[in-house]
Amino acid sequence: MGLLVLVLSGRLPSAELPRSATLATHAVGTGFNAMGMGIGALVSRHTPRTIRVQPFAGPPAWLPSMDKGETDMGILTSADATSSYKGVTIYKRPFKNSRILVVGGTIALTYFVPKDSPVETVADLKGKRIPTDYPAIPIVRLSSTAALATAGLSYNDIVKVPVSDMTASNQAYLEGRVDAGWLTVGAPAAEEINARMGGIKFIAVNSSPEGAKRMAESYPGSYPSVLKAGSATGIVKDTAVLTNDIYLVAGKDLSDEAAYDVVKVLWEFNQELGAANPLLKQWRRERMVSPRAFIPYHAGAIRFFSEKRLWTKEMEALQAKLLSQ
Repeated sequence: MGLLVLVLSGRLPSAELPRSATLATHAVGTGFNAMGMGIGALVSRHTPRTIRVQPFAGPPAWLPSMDKGETDMGILTSADATSSYKGVTIYKRPFKNSRILVVGGTIALTYFVPKDSPVETVADLKGKRIPTDYPAIPIVRLSSTAALATAGLSYNDIVKVPVSDMTASNQAYLEGRVDAGWLTVGAPAAEEINARMGGIKFIAVNSSPEGAKRMAESYPGSYPSVLKAGSATGIVKDTAVLTNDIYLVAGKDLSDEAAYDVVKVLWEFNQELGAANPLLKQWRRERMVSPRAFIPYHAGAIRFFSEKRLWTKEMEALQAKLLSQ
C-alpha cells in the first residue's frame, strides 16, 4: 500500500494550491500515517485539489525530498524537526527548508514497569535491566537515553539488554528479560502489554529545570510535561513524561497561497479534524501557534495567523531567531 490518493472535492477557493500535493508520513499502520490520512481527508472535503499521502519509513527518508522541493508537506515530531533543521543527532546535514504550517498534538514517551513494581521514577532504574541500542530505529535510542539523562543516568548506570527495534524491545519485556520497557503512552502496544502482563505503569522522568535541560541537550526538541492520573493506560498517578510536539510542515518552496489555504482548512473545519480520528483531537486551534516552536513557520501560515491576530511580536522575534540559526 504505497501511495494513497485523496481526491479533493472542494468548497474553499484555492487557486494557488497545486492540483497535486504530497503529504509524507511514517509507514502505513503508524499513528503518523493515520494522522496524515485524516488531514488529507479534511482538505479533500474542502478544496478542489488532490493530496497524495505518501508513507515512508520515517522523516530521514523524506526530508531530503522536501528540502529539494520534491515533497510538499510532511508530519514529524518537534525533535525530528529541530534535529534535521540543525543537522544534529541522527541527521548528517541540515535541512533548512522545513517550515511549520501548524503545531498539532503531542507524543508522550517514558519507561514502563510492572504495575506492582517499586520503581516510580527513571532514577530508580539504576542497576536495572533496560532495553538499549535500537540500531534499526536510532531515534528511540535518543529519546530513551534522554529520559535517563533527566535523572543523571546513562547506559553506564544500567544493565544493557541490546535490542534491534521496538518489537524486539517489547518482546524482551514480555519474556521477562528486562525490568522496564520503553513506549509511547497510549500506543496499541501499551494496551496489549498491559492486558497480557497483568498491568503496567509508566514512570516519571525528572521534570525539574535541570532535568528538562538534560533532556533538551540529549534529545533536542523535547520537553517534560505531566499527564494526569487515569488519562491513559499505565498512567496510574500524575506522571512527568518526555514530550514532543507534532508538526505539519511544508517545504519553503510551497507557495504562500497553498500554505495559507491548508492552514485555513485546518482552522475553519477544526471540529471535523478531531472527529475524523482520535489521534487528531489534540490538533486544536489554540495549539497551532506555539511560542515553543523549534523551527520557523511558513510565510503562508504567518499570513493566516496574522489575520487572526495570533502572530504576536513575540512570535515574530522567535521567527527571526529560528531563521538565523
